Amino acid sequence: LSRLMLGCSYTFGTALLAVFGSLAAGLLLGGLAGMSKGVKSSIFNHLLDLALTIPSLLFAIVIVAVLGPGLQNTLWAVMLALLPQFVHAVRHEIQHQLKQDYVIAYRLDGANNLQILWSVILPGLWEPLTLLFTMALSTAILDIAAIGFLGLGAQAPIPEWGTMIADALDAIYLAPWTVALPGLLIFITVLSINLVGDGLRVAMKKRREI
Repeated sequence: LSRLMLGCSYTFGTALLAVFGSLAAGLLLGGLAGMSKGVKSSIFNHLLDLALTIPSLLFAIVIVAVLGPGLQNTLWAVMLALLPQFVHAVRHEIQHQLKQDYVIAYRLDGANNLQILWSVILPGLWEPLTLLFTMALSTAILDIAAIGFLGLGAQAPIPEWGTMIADALDAIYLAPWTVALPGLLIFITVLSINLVGDGLRVAMKKRREI
């Protein structure tokens, strides 16, 4: 029980740090991509589209294989694997808002790109980013647990849930709860996050209708 409780700080905590890091970097890179034009923007967008075609788990496994096993490298790998999703979402939302009449009116009033981004566009980004954050958090938990299960993430005796499942496979017939309980916690955590995300989506939809 104590290892399962401590494992929450490794699996869920690492996922939380990875998603926050991806969100911060995604806001910066997505803002630059959304506000830029020309050849640089085209090249960046093509590279981003290429990165989005790679599944996040596969991307994270490749990065961990290059950096080496360990929980810290897993954090960086998951953060980089989730980054294209946030960059794409921020870029898409910025480009959508730049076509709106209120942004055009603000620009005609003499505002520069930085003022438009900070005062007009960023306040409208939090709603889609909040929904993306919840989905990315559940993905990050599954990726961290999967990397730990493969032996590339947290190393024993660190009680990360995926690592605990891998370490207990030899004793699955003698003590099946050592495998079932960490797996059950992963399932409950991901399910809870998805339910919260679905609730936020419904609440924000009703708010827009009002």
